[in-house]
Amino acid sequence: MIESTYQAVKSNVIVVGANSGIGQALIKQLLDAKATVFGVDIQKESKTSISERYQYFRANPLEEVALLRVARSIKNKTSHIDGLVNLSGTITQFKPITELTFDQWNETYDISFKSCFNSCKAFIPLLKNTSTAAIVNMSSGLAFIGQKNYGPYSAAKAAVVSFSKTLAAELAPIRVNSVAPGAVDTDFIYKEDGSTRFDKDAYTKMVPLGALAKPEEIGSIVLFLLSESASHMTGQCLHVNGGAGMH
Repeated sequence: MIESTYQAVKSNVIVVGANSGIGQALIKQLLDAKATVFGVDIQKESKTSISERYQYFRANPLEEVALLRVARSIKNKTSHIDGLVNLSGTITQFKPITELTFDQWNETYDISFKSCFNSCKAFIPLLKNTSTAAIVNMSSGLAFIGQKNYGPYSAAKAAVVSFSKTLAAELAPIRVNSVAPGAVDTDFIYKEDGSTRFDKDAYTKMVPLGALAKPEEIGSIVLFLLSESASHMTGQCLHVNGGAGMH
């Protein structure tokens, strides 16, 4: 079991991409720490049980109006937000760049980067009432390596890192950091038939720690960056990949 020292009591955190594998794990960790969580995702229903401390909002993070509607609803429920976590990302086409249409490129790039931009634009005003507020944006190890057939996703997640650094400079004392996982054992890496999108055995053999990351392990890093334990960290990208890439 992954334990966290994050002291989230009385904290209010927005998680965009709440129904993702990492999102579900992170929300459980936040709720275990007694935080109040506002989840946002595109699906009609939440994959985490609704409770007094967890509320779910259906919204497409590519739609500015929808996010602003959620922001207004949250503002009516609380006087402050302490944390914002942006997890949205997808890969819809595994093709060389020369074979992708403009629409195919934009679909993956927009969900994987523009959703983060839109979310920050909509929710940052809610964080400005708290001097210790923090934002964590999800990048990817693919942002730092050349990997064929992942062009729009890699570019989008590289943009997330650069964007987070700019925000860190502009928003201080609000802290802004990003996380770049390697392969994580969630639905994201599996095809509809249950097989992985890559050779899982070959991948784990090249990872010094010999395993895929668990979503809870990524969640714990996000919790750290949200917490006062990371109070002097901003503009950083933490790599969590079992040693697959050492930066």
